[in-house]
Amino acid sequence: MKKNQIQGLVWSRILMVMGLVVFGWITTVAQSTTVWIVRHGEKDTALATRANPDLNAEGKQRAMDLATYLQKENIVQILSTDTKRTVQTAAHIKAPLEIYNPRSIQMVAEKIKTTWQGKTILLVGHSNTVLETIDALGGNRPVALLNDEDYDYLFKVIIDPNGKATATAYQFGKPHRGGTSTMR
Repeated sequence: MKKNQIQGLVWSRILMVMGLVVFGWITTVAQSTTVWIVRHGEKDTALATRANPDLNAEGKQRAMDLATYLQKENIVQILSTDTKRTVQTAAHIKAPLEIYNPRSIQMVAEKIKTTWQGKTILLVGHSNTVLETIDALGGNRPVALLNDEDYDYLFKVIIDPNGKATATAYQFGKPHRGGTSTMR
């Protein structure tokens, strides 16, 4: 074989290997599932005994801030509990909304992994279910605790095709407390 033919074969094999690597990377990225998880916005506490309060003015603004923050995400589904405040938090995001039972977080996590595999969804919950949802998806909690004053956290859980989940915390809208500028 001539030197040019050998070089051509070497380059064609290198390009073939590079192509397979890129194809494998694209396939892996395409199959990752992204779950954005957020607590509902600030609720109206004027009547503390109300069982199902609406969002207050700050919560309504936070719902709009959430939609702005996520506007470039290709959210195909919203999961929300059946409370007014969670549904109102998701109201400005253009995707179908499905009600889920927060008492069945493990079942919800399994449904996310199968029904929306490779897709991006938003789950709107409560201070006592958000971190538990991250756990159920297999991620590590990026913050130790959420309390009644924590409304500005937004969590991103990425589940790779092998089922390994990583969770990251961000903050959006008007800062409430804690966090760092790198979380924005």
